[in-house]
Amino acid sequence: MPKMKKELTRQYFDVKDAKFGEKTAFENGVLTIAKEELKEEVSSLMQAVSEIDFEIVRPGENCRIIHLLDTIQPMIKTDGEGQQYSGFFGDPVMAGTGTTNVLNGFTVMESAALPWDESSASSGLLYPRDAIMDMTGPIAGITPFSQTVNLVILYQLTEDKSSVEYDNEIRMIGIKISTYLAGFTKGLEPDSREVFSVDEVNPELPNVVLVWQCQNQGPYSNTYLYGQPIDDMVPTLLHPNDMLDGCVVSGNYVWPAFKVPTYLHVNHPILLELYRKHGKELNFRGVIFCRSHNPSNWHKTRCANIGVKIAQYLDADGLIMAWEGGGNAATDGMLTIQCAEKHGIKASTITFEFGGVDGTEGILLVDDVPEADAICSGGSIEKPYVIPDVERVVGGDTFRLNKESGGFFPPSDKSLRFEQTTHFYLGGNQSGASTLFAEAY
Repeated sequence: MPKMKKELTRQYFDVKDAKFGEKTAFENGVLTIAKEELKEEVSSLMQAVSEIDFEIVRPGENCRIIHLLDTIQPMIKTDGEGQQYSGFFGDPVMAGTGTTNVLNGFTVMESAALPWDESSASSGLLYPRDAIMDMTGPIAGITPFSQTVNLVILYQLTEDKSSVEYDNEIRMIGIKISTYLAGFTKGLEPDSREVFSVDEVNPELPNVVLVWQCQNQGPYSNTYLYGQPIDDMVPTLLHPNDMLDGCVVSGNYVWPAFKVPTYLHVNHPILLELYRKHGKELNFRGVIFCRSHNPSNWHKTRCANIGVKIAQYLDADGLIMAWEGGGNAATDGMLTIQCAEKHGIKASTITFEFGGVDGTEGILLVDDVPEADAICSGGSIEKPYVIPDVERVVGGDTFRLNKESGGFFPPSDKSLRFEQTTHFYLGGNQSGASTLFAEAY
């Protein structure tokens, strides 16, 4: 039997606009959305969620979204093994081959005021902080979603349910709705197509792998691989196409600046750039996927060594280290860089930095090793911003800030000064999506 190639065709259907209407349809680049259809589609999932509603937010609007959780890429497989977001609504059959239709320039977002009580968080630090995104103004460029048409799902929660119940239902409803909407592209001619394959390699070019470490610390701070949290998972080799088809799903809401929404796992900027260079400047040999925030130095060393062992097995010359989150996640990444360099594999990374207002104050990085000598800066998270008044807010009338000091709930449509970017959606994101950066001369 001939060996099957791992080839994925993405068909892109450009969404120029979206509107609400009587019947859901996609025609001439306009997505018409029937709210009652969507509610009916997910009604059987709603127990911890009492009610949902929807808002459409467009590029250029004087609009702010708050209580923002995950952002999902609507897509649907039309042929090939498995399904989009495999492991949810079906068995975790391997994906990454065949054809997948993508609603390009369009997202499904989730907005909910998740409870702050201790029973609904993994620890004192891991409670869901308010995530803020502006479509215009000084912080709009921090996220790519100021340039997309966004359908925001607004969740009302049933009282006295657990964090696990809220978490699971919000996720399943979001995936179900995004899949339902993408289904309206079936049988239509796409605006463009892109074929993804790393089967052909050029022996004259260097082999490069992406190590992608994601947060997993309990409810509201989890990442899912083929439908399951990655709790104690050792580094695992993924084909890049697995990620393009949604094998990695976000459940991380605790630090808005550092989270990686599902949309960016599916459209990972570093992964896509490696694909663009494949066969031209390098051979993209795969994604080594694992957990960041390992619980001890022993576990971190174990993770680093297993990851580099896989890179060696792939005959990697170069390794790009990227991780989600801050704090001890930086140590996971730095130990991986150190291990790679000591075993003859050149490593580089991208990370946010500290450094105060102008990037020169105090210690810039959470952790570092001497071998980490090729670092791309994702910008300082300690730069202050004043967000302006806005005409419209989606998600709520008040911010939910400063739980540690008892809570601060100013009006969400008014100007407010923030001393750092922690609350700004993707303000310290390390997947390569943000336009924040810093340069040294």
